[in-house]
Amino acid sequence: MKRSLLPLLLLLLLIISCEPENLGDPHQEPPPRGIDITDDYLKQVLISTYCNDTNNDNIGDRNVDLNNDGEIQRTEAELIEALVIDFFNPEIKESVNLTGIENFVNLRRLTLSGLSIFSVEQTPKTELLSYDLTDLKNLEYLEVNVLTTNHYKALDLSGLTNLKELKLINNRPYYLGYTEENIKLPVNFLDVNLAGTNSLTKLDISNSFLNIDFCQIPSLKELKMSHLNGGEPETFDFHCLTSLEWLDISENLIKTLILKNSSVLHTLIAEDIGYGEEGFANYPYIEQICIDDIPEEFEQIATLRDENTVVVTDCGF
Repeated sequence: MKRSLLPLLLLLLLIISCEPENLGDPHQEPPPRGIDITDDYLKQVLISTYCNDTNNDNIGDRNVDLNNDGEIQRTEAELIEALVIDFFNPEIKESVNLTGIENFVNLRRLTLSGLSIFSVEQTPKTELLSYDLTDLKNLEYLEVNVLTTNHYKALDLSGLTNLKELKLINNRPYYLGYTEENIKLPVNFLDVNLAGTNSLTKLDISNSFLNIDFCQIPSLKELKMSHLNGGEPETFDFHCLTSLEWLDISENLIKTLILKNSSVLHTLIAEDIGYGEEGFANYPYIEQICIDDIPEEFEQIATLRDENTVVVTDCGF
């Protein structure tokens, strides 16, 4: 009887020894997934600098690599509510690709500075970059500061229904030497899509070369567009901004100004503006102004006109 059991025991030992090892707990959660950051420089800035603003004072106080493993897990990205990212590095001679930033889905505040600080002569000509931030649905505040528009085509913010304040400042072309040819290149202007940003009430576009359709943001109450310094639109047209209360258009060359929008501004700041001979002559006066047929508005523009300024209430110039 004992002899007959021996082959059976040997067979059982062979089966057990052939079973796979380290199967682990089938109920154990998979390891955390890292998010894909295309731009190595962006990844290093996120991991190695104080860009994570944990107390909403617009100053970063730690990095986003919360577990210090050299990667950014999706769970880590989803915990971040405010980022203050400074790319200001003279050694970086290429534009920053923001692919991967869309994984920070709970961001409420985002500040991006120094996205490119080099001239068009300092880098080989490459395809213009466009930024799409439309996945950041919770975004309430966005600042883009010092973006060299030689290298960028568009910024898409459409559908960001929670966006309340937007600062697009100091975003302009940069050349080692300005010429009549390069200053007029159409790539100098960044196209900004604001369709559907229905909560936007405050916008600052000072010192920037931007193409913006104000009719996309009729909810706007405060607008600062001073010192455009070559980035002035052909006509300063605010007829769609029916909720506008505060406006600063100082230090601009303005030939035509349209303020007719069925409302009267609470505050109008317009220091050192005008359109002289060949666009200069020390900012004298605006040539054409269109306003609502309201006495208060006529008085409001008193300092912006002289005997040669045409003031009308019908904007069909």
